[in-house]
Amino acid sequence: MAEFKCVVDQNNKSTELPLWRIGGSVQQNPHMRAFWASTISFFLAFLGWFALAPLALDVASGMGICENQKFPPAEYPKQAAYLKFKNLQSGELYCQYGKDDEKKPTDCNDVPTDIANEPTCSETVTTGCVEADRKMKYRPKVLTDCVCTGGTECKDVIANAGVASVASTIFVRVALGTLLERFGPVNVQTGLMFFGGFWVAVAGTISAPWNYTLIRFFIGCAGATFVTNQFWCSLMFAPNIVGTANATAAGWGNLGGGVTQIFMMSVLFLPMKNSGVPADTAWRIAMQVPAALFILTGIGMKLLCWDTPTAKRFDVLVTG
Repeated sequence: MAEFKCVVDQNNKSTELPLWRIGGSVQQNPHMRAFWASTISFFLAFLGWFALAPLALDVASGMGICENQKFPPAEYPKQAAYLKFKNLQSGELYCQYGKDDEKKPTDCNDVPTDIANEPTCSETVTTGCVEADRKMKYRPKVLTDCVCTGGTECKDVIANAGVASVASTIFVRVALGTLLERFGPVNVQTGLMFFGGFWVAVAGTISAPWNYTLIRFFIGCAGATFVTNQFWCSLMFAPNIVGTANATAAGWGNLGGGVTQIFMMSVLFLPMKNSGVPADTAWRIAMQVPAALFILTGIGMKLLCWDTPTAKRFDVLVTG
């Protein structure tokens, strides 16, 4: 029996999960290398999978599908999306004095007569007057840079792309069982990271709804890394600890979906935008970071990890 860093059973599977015991060669510590490789790759896959979600409005603006890009408020003040709009940050409504119908509005209510008849405040008139904006029936200034609310083409494009992204991962997860038995977890996970990394990088070239949906579909394939994550840990850990190993690897991997919001916006996009980089350029550059992490992780797994405790490549005839 080989000298392993972990305590193993008769099948050379680890009977413990020493999270920080990461030293040693691949021959000495294949178990924890596999655990961390499967966890980190799964974490990054989810980060890349959902990377476009917090950037959705800026991506929509880059595609030119925002409602206020297609229908400028000055020319189309009665657009349904505007009549229903409420700025969530300021709480202000586009229709300053309400709309003519709560469910299916066709116009904003007129400015009340008593306000309309009051003189407008100016440098010379400071009392017994109202501010100019209070005499406005419509308030286009409260609209966000990209109006993408329910019922707009923008909202439909983003929603449909999200469906495509989930659909692809379902199909790949179904196929992955056969691929894992044929090629082993290292090759499969590396392949998914390279494939996903390519499409995350290509996301920086999005220019229209059709390629946005297509790219999100292909990026969704990276979500299938969950299957490899569980399969690989099951090859490395004994029955007494495999449940804990699988739950820990999967839980920390899933965390990538939540970290995405902080990482893509607060760490990458907003600092670039605040430093003067145009928003449409900033989000495209931001997408290259997870893409690079995908590729680097794939290379690391391929060079540093084994499929099983005693063999570089998985063989179903040997493993059983």
